[in-house]
Amino acid sequence: MAQSKILVGLEIGTSKTCMVVGEIRPDASATIIGIGEVASAGVRKGEIVDQSMARQCVCDAWQLAQDHADVDILNVFLSVTGDHIVGENNVGSFRLPDGEEIIDESHADIAREKAEKKELEADRFVVNRESGGFSIDGNEPTRHPVGLTGRTLDVNCHVMHGIKTRLQNSLLCVRQVPLEVEDLVFAPLATAQMVLTRQQKDAGALLIDIGGGTTDFICYKGGDVVASGCIPVGGNTINADIVKLTEQRLSNKAAEVLKCTEGNAFGDVKDRSLAQYRSELGMHDVTIPRGDLNRIIRNRLADTLLRVRDRIPQELLQHSGMSIYFSGGTSLMRGLDGLTRYIFNMPVHQPAPQEPGRRQSYLADPRYCTAIGLIRFAQRYDDDALRGKDPSVLQRFFNLFRSSH
Repeated sequence: MAQSKILVGLEIGTSKTCMVVGEIRPDASATIIGIGEVASAGVRKGEIVDQSMARQCVCDAWQLAQDHADVDILNVFLSVTGDHIVGENNVGSFRLPDGEEIIDESHADIAREKAEKKELEADRFVVNRESGGFSIDGNEPTRHPVGLTGRTLDVNCHVMHGIKTRLQNSLLCVRQVPLEVEDLVFAPLATAQMVLTRQQKDAGALLIDIGGGTTDFICYKGGDVVASGCIPVGGNTINADIVKLTEQRLSNKAAEVLKCTEGNAFGDVKDRSLAQYRSELGMHDVTIPRGDLNRIIRNRLADTLLRVRDRIPQELLQHSGMSIYFSGGTSLMRGLDGLTRYIFNMPVHQPAPQEPGRRQSYLADPRYCTAIGLIRFAQRYDDDALRGKDPSVLQRFFNLFRSSH
């Protein structure tokens, strides 16, 4: 009798370190059976800057996840991010030999292999590869070219790569816990597994995940990944702006509360009514004109969205079916949908606001999309392995560590 399998995702984020345990049943359905979460330390803009502090956070999240799920955790799928990780498209082409017109599996494999082998500088490492649809003689893409006739077969592959040494920091942190890493996953690729449906990817979707320290994005057209990347700006940056640009002594906590409860990214910047923060002890209460607060929030978010827009090919932004989807803690910001529509001029889907005082399901909370998305990515990884598509992860890791010595 087939047994259930346990898969674990680990996100070492700027604001939180989160480990999610999923149980995969024989029918491929997945259930989240445990989550361990602690506030992050030693992480800045999605990257580890203090190994000992970050490692302790992973240990704490690991223990909580094991206790919650009542399982032993030895292996994880690890999400990584940072502005050093970029996504680029690479086309692999194969011309059929003279006398052959019917495309077979070997032709498709050669084209795909060429697309996946993008030449990179020596200091860079491929995190993920996402192969797209095939094109025969320059015609419309197809998922299944085998058995069709043509002369030239092209396939696009979106290659996500980052700086080796900065990726090694995350790997070392987890391996010293000690845990083994099954695979690295560029964070927005994991998030998309949770947020976007196949239909949305086919129609055209730009997913923007605004976390505490980074804004990750990934763009799909016709079901294929066509753009991805990371902007080193997040919700913490907005808080820092509020602290810096107000004329009062303000803590980061007060800035966070004012942003979330009083701010509006598309609100009236001339509103002179007062937004107020009351400290728990009644000391250092803060008041600020709502218009000033709205202006600070809008300026930072507008700059972030414009930087994302500049990284997306213009023809994709003009694609009639394209829509924008949000995740991450800052995706709940009031007015974000209006500001985004103003900048991109396309449909926007923002997560529903949380009800005050009511704990949402992890599945409905946009802050956990990346961590839970790792479980769905891991399912796909497992399926590829069962079909004999060897990802050679252990060899890739060996080469990565060997190259640093």
